[in-house]
Amino acid sequence: MNEYILSIATLIAIYAILSVSLSLLVGHTGIFSMAHAALFGVGAYTYAVLTVQLGWGPGPALVVALLLAALAGAVMAIPSLRVSGDYFLVASFALQVVAGSVFENWTSVTGGTGGIPGIQRPTIGPLDFGDNTAFLGLAVAVAVLVVAVSLWLVRSPYGRMLHVVRDDEVVAATLGKPVRFAKVSVTVLSGAFAGLAGVLYAQYLLYLSPGTFEVATSVSIITMVVLGGMTSVAGSVIGAAVIVLIPQGLRQLDIASSVAGPLEQVFFGLLLVLLMFVRPQGLLGGSRRRPRPATDDVGDAARGETVHAA
Repeated sequence: MNEYILSIATLIAIYAILSVSLSLLVGHTGIFSMAHAALFGVGAYTYAVLTVQLGWGPGPALVVALLLAALAGAVMAIPSLRVSGDYFLVASFALQVVAGSVFENWTSVTGGTGGIPGIQRPTIGPLDFGDNTAFLGLAVAVAVLVVAVSLWLVRSPYGRMLHVVRDDEVVAATLGKPVRFAKVSVTVLSGAFAGLAGVLYAQYLLYLSPGTFEVATSVSIITMVVLGGMTSVAGSVIGAAVIVLIPQGLRQLDIASSVAGPLEQVFFGLLLVLLMFVRPQGLLGGSRRRPRPATDDVGDAARGETVHAA
């Protein structure tokens, strides 16, 4: 298979994991976060530091990377227990800025702007993922696993609890739902998934630099979720594919890199504006419905029949 196509397909698989993990927060719990690139970076940098600088094996480094990314998710969940909406958005943005600064300036650990080179591809028993084709298979397999787990979660009683919390926290508390547990647990899970994507990203590129984990990356991940449909796990995968493919299409126009970057951001902005007018629920989001009285929502929640999209 053409190396260029392999590269695009691998990035789509990695960003699909990121998009699905953020969908659990934004679409299914109502926690709108601007710090997902930070969680992505925690997983990537943890794996890189442990394997390159400390000589750890891929397996133990993967476990620690997931644990630290999940812990970072738990830290991010703390503000959500006290504030919501615009206030939490600002808090998560602050966390993203702090994380980006750490990645760039903690040179003794992260390498600063020079990054961390020399990352190795993993081997699992007789399987060697050093080849790009083999690594694509690994990335796709992990993405399918994350999608399957996410679909199972959002369709389970746990998912229905998240939907009640998303629709109205007061109603959820009144019905005896553990609102705090719901918010912390889903943020921890989302962080672990984002960290897993970070590990795959580090293994694929074999090099890390802080520019990958800035605010712009968080915006791109949010765009993937909104484009595909915030309540649709499958839509998040489609959104990731579209957002990864758009820059590749712009590169085919043979324009200067100094112009391609801003043009890409303009294109994303216009795409979101158009989507808000034409299909605000996203490509695979559920159709818009007439709002129902709050009493109906309470009744549905009490019976465990809250409607949710896959």
